[in-house]
Amino acid sequence: MRWYQDLYLGPNAGQNISNIRKKAASGQWMAGIYYITLASVPGNLLDIFHNGMLRQPLFLQRQCLDVIGIAQGRMEALRLAEQIIWDLYRNTEGFDIRSYFRSEDFVED
Repeated sequence: MRWYQDLYLGPNAGQNISNIRKKAASGQWMAGIYYITLASVPGNLLDIFHNGMLRQPLFLQRQCLDVIGIAQGRMEALRLAEQIIWDLYRNTEGFDIRSYFRSEDFVED
């Protein structure tokens, strides 16, 4: 799993980010924690998934694990994804998300 250096955080997730990152590094399941990543399917912008999905081997084989944002709760995840897409459009006037979030902007944990 790689983390965007300027990780987007939902308000609730932001309060617990050190615990979330620590648990993520050890592979622990966390109730209500969602990751927002670059899309695993060409043509899509983002993927939102519950952290419990990381326990599924098939999911890990197909999912892009470049994490752009972390949210606590599905609604917070949807709002955070909206914010990310608006920031992308405001800064580039387009939707080329892979050029905006470059590989060198991510760090391994």
